Amino acid sequence: MANWTHLPGLSPYMPTLSAMEAHVAAMAEGRADEAVWLLEHPPLYTAGTSARETDLVQPDRFPVFDVGRGGQYFFCSMWGPAAATCAALSARWKTG
Repeated sequence: MANWTHLPGLSPYMPTLSAMEAHVAAMAEGRADEAVWLLEHPPLYTAGTSARETDLVQPDRFPVFDVGRGGQYFFCSMWGPAAATCAALSARWKTG
C-alpha cells in the first residue's frame, strides 16, 4: 500500500527532491513503503546529462537544476499540482 504525502503551497525543488531520494533509498533497504507525493513547485528547468548551457535562450529566466537523468533540458512550469510516485518497480516486474 502506498503512503500519500501532500505538501501544501509551493515546495522548494532541491529539498523536496532530496526527501524523495532519501525515501527511495529507504524503500530499497526495506525501511519504507511505496509513496505518492502531491505537490507544486515554482517554474524551473531540470538539466539532464546531455544538457548544454548554450541551449537555453534565456538561462537566467528560471532556476536550473542538474538532476543526473538522461536527456537535455526539461521545463517544469506551474501547471497545477503534480503527483510524484516512488514505486518499487523491481519488485513489481521481475525479469529473467
